[in-house]
Amino acid sequence: MKKAVLHTLFALLLLFSTAGCFDEKISNDPACVLSFSTDVVSFDTVFTDKGTTTAMFSVYNRNKKAVRIESVTLADAARSGFFINVDGEKGPDVGSIILDAKDSLLVFVEANIDPTDEKTPFLVRDSVVFLTNGVRQDVKLQAYGQNAVVFRNGKILSADTLFSAELPILIYDSLVVAPDVTWTLTEGTTLYLHDKAYLRIDGRMVAQGTADKRVTLRGDRTDNLFPDLPYDYYSGQWGGVHFGSGSYDNSWDFVDMHGSSWGIRIDSSDIAREKLTLNHTIVHNSAGTLISASHARINAYNCQLSNAGASLLDLTACPSEWVHCTIVNYYFWDIISAPMLVFAGYNTTASAAPDMPSVSIANSIVVGRGTLMSPADIVGMPVTFDHCLFAVAGTDDDNFLTCVWEGDPAFVATGEDYIYDYSIADSSSARGAGDVRYLNDTTAFDLFGVPRLTDGTPPDLGAANYVAPADDEPKPAE
Repeated sequence: MKKAVLHTLFALLLLFSTAGCFDEKISNDPACVLSFSTDVVSFDTVFTDKGTTTAMFSVYNRNKKAVRIESVTLADAARSGFFINVDGEKGPDVGSIILDAKDSLLVFVEANIDPTDEKTPFLVRDSVVFLTNGVRQDVKLQAYGQNAVVFRNGKILSADTLFSAELPILIYDSLVVAPDVTWTLTEGTTLYLHDKAYLRIDGRMVAQGTADKRVTLRGDRTDNLFPDLPYDYYSGQWGGVHFGSGSYDNSWDFVDMHGSSWGIRIDSSDIAREKLTLNHTIVHNSAGTLISASHARINAYNCQLSNAGASLLDLTACPSEWVHCTIVNYYFWDIISAPMLVFAGYNTTASAAPDMPSVSIANSIVVGRGTLMSPADIVGMPVTFDHCLFAVAGTDDDNFLTCVWEGDPAFVATGEDYIYDYSIADSSSARGAGDVRYLNDTTAFDLFGVPRLTDGTPPDLGAANYVAPADDEPKPAE
């Protein structure tokens, strides 16, 4: 009997408490308005017809009573290209909502902007308008639309083709250069490649940028992974670049390639012919190997080859030279799974013919985390490091010539706040440690187009000269 009475009392108390919640008064005071987690929702560059990821903001009722949101409206839904969803209900118009005291709701926003005739990014605006107790409040929406040349379902270039900087190029799956076709990319051209998209070169690729307007190969995500981390900083955003066996005389000058999954792959070819020449070029941040090649002639000058989840250079019997390069691996998106440098197929016998493949790395910086090289012992192999800086201990011998051991490159930034800047500081051990024999027309300008001295002064090692900050430049005499 006592248990039955207790159960009845408990039920009555529960009923009264629940009724109290539903009896909460709704304020119609114009002073009782909403608060928002932001005043403006901004999207970075949005490619027309591509759409954005979903952004969101919170709406708060910080008042002591519930309020009735009479309407939530996307002001220019017919023209702006924005879309909203208010706590699960699709816009552009959402009817009456009762928001309890101290409660909140979420508004989700997307944008899909129609193409225009504009060549440069154009600003698109709209606003989400809330009407509460007769008071109008809004949250601004804005995005920069960008028209682009879009390739879907595989694009094959079957005739000589020139890409320019007039519009960015958006590639959804692949772009293939057919045999005997030359593909030219001029200064400022930017290729945005979608997830897993790749380039296949069976003909010839000539990318000619400038120090101020590089040719850029990157992923197509223009939003942020986290508030302070753009997707563009992340590896694995797209596939990579594959040079087929019949492709020759490829050249990249002032190119920036970054964020790939498997970097540059080069198939076996006639090693008597030039396969790929890189100059003033950055190849950065591959989830796998950065550059892998077999039986192909490759040369690189004034280049930054940096950050990979596997090797930076994986070379099998490739005749190659790497002069004034910064070869550095401070990759931190995953465990580095392979040595920085991998050499295979290089003859180790004293009777090797003079035209056998060899590797020459000179006036360069070679540092990073993890294992440096495989095989660790290259005695007798035609692999030389001449005037190079290493952070590890070692001694000169037939393979290592006048090298800086246990050096400090003193890079400007090696990943702090996700920023990498492999320029060298004043305190760098690379300062003035190079050999003037490697200064010529090809190496006359560094990675950023800064001229190297030709007065007999030993150059700095690596791709980039030391440049004093503007505040440190000497003032002219009065």
